[in-house]
Amino acid sequence: MKKTNKENLMRPLQNGLRLIFASIAMLIFATNAVASEASVKPFAHHLSVAQALEDIEQWFNWLHQTHPDLSHSVKNVDEFYNTVAQIKASINAPLSAMQLWQKMAPLNSLLADGHLKVGHGSSAQWRQWISEGVALFPYEVQISDGLIIINSELAEQDSQYKGAKIVSVNGKSGEAILNTLLTNTHGDTLAFRENVLQSQFNRLFYMTFGPQDTFSITLERNNNIHNITVKAKAAIPSSLAKQSFAQAFNITYSNTTALLTVNTFAWDDFKQFLDFMDNTFSAIKERNVDHLVIDIRNNGGGNDDMWMAGILRYIADKPYRHFSTYRSKILLKYRDPGQIVGDIEQGENTRLIQPEPELDNFYHGKTSLLIGTGTYSSAIVFANTVQDYHFAQLIGLPTGGRSTQSGGIQFMSLNHSQLQMISPRFLLTRPSGIKQMTPVQSELTLSQANLPKALTSSL
Repeated sequence: MKKTNKENLMRPLQNGLRLIFASIAMLIFATNAVASEASVKPFAHHLSVAQALEDIEQWFNWLHQTHPDLSHSVKNVDEFYNTVAQIKASINAPLSAMQLWQKMAPLNSLLADGHLKVGHGSSAQWRQWISEGVALFPYEVQISDGLIIINSELAEQDSQYKGAKIVSVNGKSGEAILNTLLTNTHGDTLAFRENVLQSQFNRLFYMTFGPQDTFSITLERNNNIHNITVKAKAAIPSSLAKQSFAQAFNITYSNTTALLTVNTFAWDDFKQFLDFMDNTFSAIKERNVDHLVIDIRNNGGGNDDMWMAGILRYIADKPYRHFSTYRSKILLKYRDPGQIVGDIEQGENTRLIQPEPELDNFYHGKTSLLIGTGTYSSAIVFANTVQDYHFAQLIGLPTGGRSTQSGGIQFMSLNHSQLQMISPRFLLTRPSGIKQMTPVQSELTLSQANLPKALTSSL
């Protein structure tokens, strides 16, 4: 392997593996406007048979030109190819762009990767459409034990029906709705797809079942049945609302234990984050904290340099690398001289990041990393690193995504439908070199960790 080849991949990897993630919250405010006639209807434009087939071919070819190894996540490649062929054969009449997505969306559960997606609109597009009157299912939900549970009114904090199970919507059973939506949702595992669906429920419901003005819903709570009819609502779901800095990053204390919440590794103002973390570790030292708990349960990823410079700088006590081996597709825009576009490059990361124990606010106490189903992408790379080097004990629930992560995602909009497709261009193995194709496992449950109740009461 030529040195320039490796440097080409290592540039984005060593500078933070700037992974871009589909499920990270973007910039917008929440509005509680009642649904009105939308001035735009997403993906309502129609395609000819030829246009629909051209879009599928465009995506299929681009996928194979971008992804380094589909067998990483696709359990049965023959089934995947056969399903694509069946989708193409089923298109024998003009259809809308939304209907094309509905035919292609079940591929998401076959592709089984949070960085690999048959998508629809971007977060920014959805915010714009909603601001123009596109109305959605009017509740935000939780997915639990195969049930859809109402959590709140759309864009609100609560609901009079909070905790109620959705039995049916417009004549479709809750079970059938959930199964269909999960099939259309992207993600590594069923648990991860449930987590994604929970945050994107309103958009996925709209795309899967089409725009609807009203919803006749049967609910069950405490063995009581409620039949309600509600209007669709043009309001920004909480998953699309902008987090404040204090919501994304904060710390609380209980005697000598501290709980540091880090909900994202994607923040536009890198200096603001670094300043906060430097001040935080100074405060940790001043308070004589001897147990630091870092909560990344809701961290969907971002840039690796955030946790390297903002967290591991203060706790890593030995040289470390954040991945061991890589496998990457050579793309034209990343190509170095001598590389052939479309080739697969693979190798080992031999660069070790050195510890900085001389820092005045270096932390020497016990560290625990709290993980969960929503821990993904760069947050998984972080969890791999602290676990393999024993920088922290992992507590909580297993991650929803695999330890061996894909990354370097690319975007492409189909020519006719304008559906947005996503694919990774490289695969990374954890620092230990073990190609772990299962979720990252915690060592203790949250209850076994015996944290102060003052800190865990809200977890």
